[in-house]
Amino acid sequence: MRTRAILVAAILGSVFPGPLLPRATASDNQPTSLSDAKAAIDANLRTPEGMAFDDRMGEEFVEKHLAPLRPCKQSAGDTPSNFWMLLKLDREGGVQELLLYPTTQMGTCAQKAYLNDKFLPPPQPGYWVGVYVKLSR
Repeated sequence: MRTRAILVAAILGSVFPGPLLPRATASDNQPTSLSDAKAAIDANLRTPEGMAFDDRMGEEFVEKHLAPLRPCKQSAGDTPSNFWMLLKLDREGGVQELLLYPTTQMGTCAQKAYLNDKFLPPPQPGYWVGVYVKLSR
């Protein structure tokens, strides 16, 4: 995964090996594999529209979408781990599918909130974006 994928240096205090488990989806569509989601994110980042969306999404995530992570940081205990969220967005920015890698207590805690969240409308429906959550200790 290119380093342009959104990095959230969490003000809360690349490579994906193997399959991603567990996964969550907001729809009944066929599950997306980790390799397919990663390939879609990489392809999106190779376009001017994708790069612009990635920049805007990174800014918006930090400004508007950290709230579900804050209470989850406490539930992660003394060993919070960095993780990736791979989000498939619909036409309006709703989350169709969310993959976590690796599965962490904090990611699992925030997963339901993000499945019900609304992000920026992407360049096209079914658009994959990666968010890296890097936790400060």
